[in-house]
Amino acid sequence: MLEITAPWPGADCRIYLPNPKFGDSESLAIDMNPKRAMDGTLYTYVKTKGLRRKILMSFTMTRLKSIEVNRFLFMYISKQLKIVDYLNRTWVGYITSNPVEFNTSKRGNPGGGNELVDAEIEFEGTLV
Repeated sequence: MLEITAPWPGADCRIYLPNPKFGDSESLAIDMNPKRAMDGTLYTYVKTKGLRRKILMSFTMTRLKSIEVNRFLFMYISKQLKIVDYLNRTWVGYITSNPVEFNTSKRGNPGGGNELVDAEIEFEGTLV
């Protein structure tokens, strides 16, 4: 279970998401810029962003939950968030995927219900 609290540090709203489908992928948030001099020498400039990490999470949720998540992200996409992930690690940072795309992965019954939606959220923050 994933818990997202917004805005941080004054918590006005909290939303719970299911665990990511295949865990999450975590990487350093760095920029690498290779440059070549006139004599052919290669220089690489690395811009580090401190202890910030970039996390990519993929979710499958019901249609009603996707509407709730969409509204939450609409209200708090530019605010600092606190995320407690499924490993009980606490992260503070920002959601960097804008807009978050919701794709229907399984159609529902003609009477309604059972419709599943996939979403992918990219988050950049520091471990607290």
